Amino acid sequence: MTHTEDGATPVPTSLLTVTLSWRSAHALDAHALLLAVDDRVRSPRDAVYFGAPRHPSQAVTLDQRPQPQTARLAVSLPRTESDVERIVLCASLREDAGGRARRETLHDIADLTVEVQDVAGLVARCTAPTRADDPSRTDAIHPADDGEQSGVRVTALAEFLHRQDRWWFRPLGTTWAELTEMFADFGVEAQDAGHADRDRLSLRRSDLRDVEDEWRTTAPADPDLADWHLRGESLRWWNGTRWTDESAPPPPAQDARVCPHCGRRRGWRVIGSPAPCRTCTAEIEEYLSGWKARAWRVLTGSGPRGEAWAELWTALRYRHIPVDTGRAALRGPGMAYVERLAAFTEADGELTQEDLGDFEDTITALSLAGPLVQELRRRMHRARTLSRLRSGELPLVPVAGLHLDPEERVHLDVAATRLRVLARGEHRSDGRLICSNKKLRFVGAEAGVDMPWTRVVSVSTDNTVEGLVVLSTTSARGGAEFEVDDPDLVAAVLEGALRVAKRLSLAPGRRDSRTISPEIKAQVWRRDGGACIECGATHYLEFDHIIPLSRGGATSAGNLQILCRSCNRTKGSRI
Repeated sequence: MTHTEDGATPVPTSLLTVTLSWRSAHALDAHALLLAVDDRVRSPRDAVYFGAPRHPSQAVTLDQRPQPQTARLAVSLPRTESDVERIVLCASLREDAGGRARRETLHDIADLTVEVQDVAGLVARCTAPTRADDPSRTDAIHPADDGEQSGVRVTALAEFLHRQDRWWFRPLGTTWAELTEMFADFGVEAQDAGHADRDRLSLRRSDLRDVEDEWRTTAPADPDLADWHLRGESLRWWNGTRWTDESAPPPPAQDARVCPHCGRRRGWRVIGSPAPCRTCTAEIEEYLSGWKARAWRVLTGSGPRGEAWAELWTALRYRHIPVDTGRAALRGPGMAYVERLAAFTEADGELTQEDLGDFEDTITALSLAGPLVQELRRRMHRARTLSRLRSGELPLVPVAGLHLDPEERVHLDVAATRLRVLARGEHRSDGRLICSNKKLRFVGAEAGVDMPWTRVVSVSTDNTVEGLVVLSTTSARGGAEFEVDDPDLVAAVLEGALRVAKRLSLAPGRRDSRTISPEIKAQVWRRDGGACIECGATHYLEFDHIIPLSRGGATSAGNLQILCRSCNRTKGSRI
């Protein structure tokens, strides 16, 4: 941390957390004042304290339930309005339950410290001066006298100062005997703060508890959901914790001739049905255009979950926009997101139960339905089945008339055609492909073959020939090729059996040659615009290696592209 001559420290223009901490058993309250160039508040709403814990601009928010012996403020410098020059951070001794001032003063507080942190950690720190530090200081925190109602009980600890086109943190040390004096010096009058007593600024915790008790007893049916509720003759905003001062006109009566959004009378069409409210329709469409962009950033960031996702829908309710309208606006981005999610999870053939659960939760959260959604769901469930087979979760298949070795179990029994290249050309032999935990058998009418797993090196499918499964072995002939109806399923079972036989099933990990990291997937998706680069299709998308792995291609962003399933099958292993 660097300092100027006046002790100021530059701080990043970002969301900052201000923490006041002390080591004694006293109770302190934190306050913040947003001051203009004349060092006074622009209006009473520029005072943030436990009775008004949030500034209208969201620039300063007070934590109303901090940890013991701490007080916390969240300061968002990017949200601070341009005509705010200073944000002064203050602390005061709390009054007792009866509103009476205690005999203690701020001189009795031990190690009162202010720390400022951003996402990276500590950016600034200062300790409140005391009389013990320097008895000659007049701005130090010390009692004026020993009277019950006198003494220093309020101090301005530090401030955020805007100068030279950036923000600075600077310690202060100004003190007051009463909270009323501090507020008055910065232009906040007692009556402006909305208190009944115009002679004193009564900020008693007991008053706040009484109000909170009233709010608690009249909380809505779903207290965790921020929404408008009819209270008396107007709507009041419940922010998920308490009732706020924000109000709105009551909802209009159920009348088709009245716009439910603004309450204004609507026109009628020629065919007799009410026309949409043009003003509200334009306003809603304008807001939803930006809201959809925010929703897409949240979807591609954390998915449809967490606080950011909940805030999107809270913003709609705050503007009286129906949730169904928001869901309809999100159908296009939502379908693009689930298609992206399916392509990402299928890219390297490894799909966990958590991935499948996230997909289903996304479908539910976005209220998506239709043939494409059903097809994506089928693909995801099939990908999950193949992933389980590859990891070694294999079924047991009864086989009649086949001699098995001791402790041998069969996992696959399907019709297959073995392909061999002989001197006179390609030779095809029909039969059955049988996979067990000991070996791979091909039983045909002409001849059969047994391949112990110790001789098998790898299992793969060949995109150039539909339905072909290729086995690489350590034998002189180099392996075997089988044509089956479902090559992906057969290859998954064979790979799982191979992993079990080679004792890889307990820690399957990832296939190094085919794994695509999430960062590379996102990079390729953004570069290709989430569409097939050949035909522009946006459905049934797959990640394709431009130079195939079989020809030495790398799994990198430069060697990957987005293709639809049809174009990918047509390309095969061509470069």
